[in-house]
Amino acid sequence: MIMKKIMLFVLSILGIMAYGQDTRSTTKSSNDELAHKIDALIRPIANSNNFSGTVLVKKNGDVILSKSYGYADRENQIKNTRASQFFIGSLSAMFTAVAILQLVEEGKISLDDKLTKFIPGFPKGDKITIHHLLTERSGLPRFVSQTNGTYDKMIESAHTLDALVDYIKILEPIAEPGEKYRHSGTSFILLAKVIEIVSGESFGAYLKNHIFSPLNMTHTGHYAYTMKYGDVPHLALGYEQQGVTELERARLIHWSTKIGHASIYSNAEDLEKFAQAMMYNTLLSADSWKKMTNSYYGTSLGYGISNKPQGDYRRYYRSGGSPGFSSYFAVYPDEGLTVIMLSNIHIHVPYFNVPKIASIFFGEPYEQLNLVSPRYVNNDLAQKLLGTFQFDENFYNPNGTVTVSYADGMLLSDGAPMIPVVGADGEIVKFINRQFWSRLEFVRDSTGHFSKLKFDGFTGTKKAMPKKN
Repeated sequence: MIMKKIMLFVLSILGIMAYGQDTRSTTKSSNDELAHKIDALIRPIANSNNFSGTVLVKKNGDVILSKSYGYADRENQIKNTRASQFFIGSLSAMFTAVAILQLVEEGKISLDDKLTKFIPGFPKGDKITIHHLLTERSGLPRFVSQTNGTYDKMIESAHTLDALVDYIKILEPIAEPGEKYRHSGTSFILLAKVIEIVSGESFGAYLKNHIFSPLNMTHTGHYAYTMKYGDVPHLALGYEQQGVTELERARLIHWSTKIGHASIYSNAEDLEKFAQAMMYNTLLSADSWKKMTNSYYGTSLGYGISNKPQGDYRRYYRSGGSPGFSSYFAVYPDEGLTVIMLSNIHIHVPYFNVPKIASIFFGEPYEQLNLVSPRYVNNDLAQKLLGTFQFDENFYNPNGTVTVSYADGMLLSDGAPMIPVVGADGEIVKFINRQFWSRLEFVRDSTGHFSKLKFDGFTGTKKAMPKKN
């Protein structure tokens, strides 16, 4: 009887072990299949010179895909690796927001504090709160859109934070604080100055001491005004689109001019550590993380990050684009899923493909583009598509237009090359605006003419051509 019990016990243990091995085997097989599908989505885009960088997908700490594509330095044929670092554009704002909330938790500042408390004499600063700055509703104009060329000249050289603040002081407000959202670097530059004043540390030192080092983000930093490109050993070079297939080196800028909102360089593995902090409430209390990822003013925008579901799945995300670089950071907290895509080509491939990667993970349908051929559009088809299309107030540029033109065998939308997308029969079915990676589909009316243009989820109507005298 005793021997029988022993045998049953041993058999039960072996069964549990076998079940565990089978579960691990099934999980690995499933992850391998997901990785294959994700790679199949990204590889054609990389092979056509539209993506170069790193993709990282992790669930509950397990790597589903960690892969690099293309070149960090095309001229010298140096490939991107997991160690490659990229400027992450507006993803930088997440770290500025965390720093502010840390100082709030310490009782050193309040979200209701006025800007003049920290920068006395700032125009209308007695009406602008820290909350307004975090939600980009300060009423100040876009720092990057000054038409007199001052900003374009400014970003070519290093600038101190004080010099940038002095420049912002002379900008004319466009609205009362709290009234109007304006995505710009202006608010986050001012927040960087608040961080320095309150903490007594430089902006870069504060982020390193209170965010990067505690999370062991050893490949992440702020590009200070004293730095030059060679100071970051694994930093990828940035590229811009040229024509339908080619690339050229991006304009060199000094990233110190983007302090607070786009001055951070990092790699995918470091950013995933930040995602873990967000999901497990480190660096900040659960209450502060909730404030950061909340939605304000009836929008999806929080503090430096957005909160908008992807279908039925809760999602926190931020996208970034800057000269030579494009990025996307997404956390699906209920699934423990993180998807990060960093590119050293300034084409908005990450913005449109990270959600597709998540769809692959969720087992939902997604679009696989065929960008192989043809590269050029014949004149007969092109002439039928040319024109200016009027969009409504819901468009990216409210009540704006998109003009389709034709030159050197290429269709252009507002000057950006349009990549033909072909169906299984080899016929063109739509186009991709190469700069923004937006979908363009021309729609025929009852007479057979292409009278409408679908631009992503928006529809524009072709304007009547002016009559020739």
